[in-house]
Amino acid sequence: MQVDSPLHTPAKKNCTFKVDGRPDGEGYLNKNDSQYGIIVIQEWWGLNESMVKTTDKLAQKGFQCISPDIYRGKVAQNREEAGHLISGLDWEGAVRDIEGAAKHLKELGCTKVGVTGFCMGGALSIASISFSNQIDASAPFYGVCDLNTFKLENINGPIYGHFGEKDEMKGFSSPDDAQRLVDAGKKAGKDVTVKVWPGVGHAFMNQDRPEAYNVETAQQALDEVTTWFRKVFTQ
Repeated sequence: MQVDSPLHTPAKKNCTFKVDGRPDGEGYLNKNDSQYGIIVIQEWWGLNESMVKTTDKLAQKGFQCISPDIYRGKVAQNREEAGHLISGLDWEGAVRDIEGAAKHLKELGCTKVGVTGFCMGGALSIASISFSNQIDASAPFYGVCDLNTFKLENINGPIYGHFGEKDEMKGFSSPDDAQRLVDAGKKAGKDVTVKVWPGVGHAFMNQDRPEAYNVETAQQALDEVTTWFRKVFTQ
């Protein structure tokens, strides 16, 4: 992957929002007149131009969308840097940023707010709905957080997770981890379902990783997630 790839190009941030107990957050916002909002959480690379593309795709489906800058300005230029950034992640600080983004969407007129994310962002999508009552639904992609720290009995709404059949990241996003998420949801008595997409591996949604991206599955998953959010929000 080239250094000038969208994966390594910082997003052009266009919004700020208040965060409890932390300096103001920043992010990329696609604002419209929808009453439904989606927070889009970055992968381990950081808030990059690739994530802006994904945020815009979701907004085109009829949602106000915001992608908060979880790393506060840092974008990895290679896998080593990405690993360093995620290993130093302040998880509680990150979910506070996500909660701040949810409150910001509600200030913009959203009556319901969901969260989705990819890889690290998928795990944070689960963590944030267990942490904040500002979030009404969560659709994580290929990532499961520490379920002992972020307990599913505390979730404020349903979870619909998406995983790849060929994902080999055991302990984080493999099909076994998808089942672990479902089992924890059952134990907690919560609405937690997953879909394991056939024939794809980790990062199958990332249009800037051609070795992993599956355009057909990505389009189907995006349609399915946005339909699900709309159904949950209108119940």
